[in-house]
Amino acid sequence: ADWLKSICVKHNISHRAGTVDIGVRVEVRNEVMEKVNNILYESKLIGYPRPYRDKVRTFCQNPGGYVSQENYDNNLAVVNGHSYKDRKTNNTNLAILSSHNFRNPFNEPIKYGAKVAELLNMLGDGKILVQRYGDILDGKRTWDHELSRSNVRPTLPDAVAGDITSAMPYRAMTNILNFIEALNVVVPGFAGTETLIYAPEVKFYSNKVEISTEFETNIKNLYCLGDASGWTRGLMMSSLMGVRMGQILGKKTN
Repeated sequence: ADWLKSICVKHNISHRAGTVDIGVRVEVRNEVMEKVNNILYESKLIGYPRPYRDKVRTFCQNPGGYVSQENYDNNLAVVNGHSYKDRKTNNTNLAILSSHNFRNPFNEPIKYGAKVAELLNMLGDGKILVQRYGDILDGKRTWDHELSRSNVRPTLPDAVAGDITSAMPYRAMTNILNFIEALNVVVPGFAGTETLIYAPEVKFYSNKVEISTEFETNIKNLYCLGDASGWTRGLMMSSLMGVRMGQILGKKTN
């Protein structure tokens, strides 16, 4: 996304600051998510919790999966998750993302997300932070010996036990905690004291390219689509965008 923004600036392609998604990855026992997992491999749960009413959503659900670390430029560590077909764990993990739409003069959404991640990396000495949900509510950090006695065992062994709230922006943290409490009504046990919270989970698609209804930029015959365009969030919609692009180009060729 940062590369695309530099291309937009270099070639005068119209673009603007898009939504900044900042969040965490949550890990619970499979039995907590059992009913949801049996119906949908990846559920899409959305809320607008008080007091800010920002959009908060689940993303990238992995039944029986693993929490993982991925590294971006400058060795920026960000948490993610995945699952294997033939190798399962006792846990389900998913992301909870808080969406923020800033106004002028703000125009650096990617840098903002990176700065949040940098602060969290600083606390974890370059690694992912993990904290028990109950400890967050009690206003205390999590210690390694507490994780070793927990019923929810971390599937990311390199994660560093600590205090996520020391670096996560207040508004994003408030949104996430209130969303977890609301989700607990739908998924009993989700807001358990031993539920694991990993951070940072930041999505770097915050540059939004100005396009027409046929995905054309302000430069004739130059198109932009998919998540990098800032208009989609996930495989399904970006894939449909690709199919539609093929139809549009097919008509133009004919």
